[in-house]
Amino acid sequence: MASRKDPVARARGRKPAPVKKPFPWGFASGVLALALFLGGIITYAAMNVSLGDTKSLKHLEHSISGLKSNHGLSRNHIDGKFIDYPNQSTTPPDGGNHNPNWQSCQVYTTAIASEHAVHSLEHGAVWVTYNPSTLSAANITALKALVSGDPYRLMSPYPGLKSPISLQAWGEQLFVDKPSDARVKAFLNGFTQGPQTPETGASCVDYTGDKTAADATFNGHASASGTPSGAAKPGSPPSTPPAATATIAPTPTPTKK
Repeated sequence: MASRKDPVARARGRKPAPVKKPFPWGFASGVLALALFLGGIITYAAMNVSLGDTKSLKHLEHSISGLKSNHGLSRNHIDGKFIDYPNQSTTPPDGGNHNPNWQSCQVYTTAIASEHAVHSLEHGAVWVTYNPSTLSAANITALKALVSGDPYRLMSPYPGLKSPISLQAWGEQLFVDKPSDARVKAFLNGFTQGPQTPETGASCVDYTGDKTAADATFNGHASASGTPSGAAKPGSPPSTPPAATATIAPTPTPTKK
């Protein structure tokens, strides 16, 4: 009985009250930060796969500053119709639907029909254009030296071009002010038969033997302003027009160069 009255004895017989531990907010925050960091690394790696491969399209696109890329372009052959490309009065097309006849890769002194040139881009060509009103004769000569002799490069004036020079490959475009810009050679070296090419190995020369014969087969119009070469002026009725057709380009197969 004495022990019941003894407060010390009673205290010793009791179980200690549970102690509430605070939530480990610091630890949880650290775990969350680590998870986000690792997730970011995985996401970056997934989005930039092949970035380290110097021959990949992604690496090439990241290595040229100011490059404009346009993926997922249509590749229909449009026969007997002209094609209105976006902003064509100031900007050459870098791909899309095109005429069945490609433009022979060489240096031209007059404007060419974009419908032909785009087909050449599909074959892996680089189309170099310049504004004849803003680019000096010396720079035109320097630009010509970078293009001449390569069976997958072509060059032509483009009246109204918004910059002195522009370079086009399939889905890729670059605007520069002078041929000495280091990006010009980087573009030419990287995209001539580069990883962007939908039909690698397809020819860009000797389609009909010469430019005059190739242009004579075209029924359409010159997308560039100025004197058209091998195409009717915009709005002119096509001569002996065939039935208009639009067909998906066939599965790429190597052709004789």
